[in-house]
Amino acid sequence: MDELDHALAARRHADEAMSGSGGEDPAVLASLAQAEALLAVAAAMNRLAEALGSRDDSRAPEPQGQTAHIAEVRRQYPNAYAPWAAEDDAALLTAHRAGHDVATLADTFGRQPSAIRSRLARLVISDVGSTNPPTDPGASTQ
Repeated sequence: MDELDHALAARRHADEAMSGSGGEDPAVLASLAQAEALLAVAAAMNRLAEALGSRDDSRAPEPQGQTAHIAEVRRQYPNAYAPWAAEDDAALLTAHRAGHDVATLADTFGRQPSAIRSRLARLVISDVGSTNPPTDPGASTQ
């Protein structure tokens, strides 16, 4: 039986219980009506579960909150929000001193332009304030 059949049976039992014309005990008929109503709900839930199970779940669920933001940014800048390695710092300084603009550096390092500007500011400040500036593999020694 599907949910409609159970719902109709529940209605029939309830009507017979109310009218007293079924020849059976009204309490029994009311219990039968409740049971049929529950079976109708269960059948509807099974049909819904089958429909949901057959939908296309190949698409991954969308991440939420900060994770969603990071995932979106990493589509364009794969290294966004990743820690900087010492080698990356040295290469960034070398490329910057060679005259590459921020947009080019962002593409090269897979990071946002704002991250490139921030890192350059940090590296230049630490370079100026240090008695032993970081070694720049691309710099010439004279």
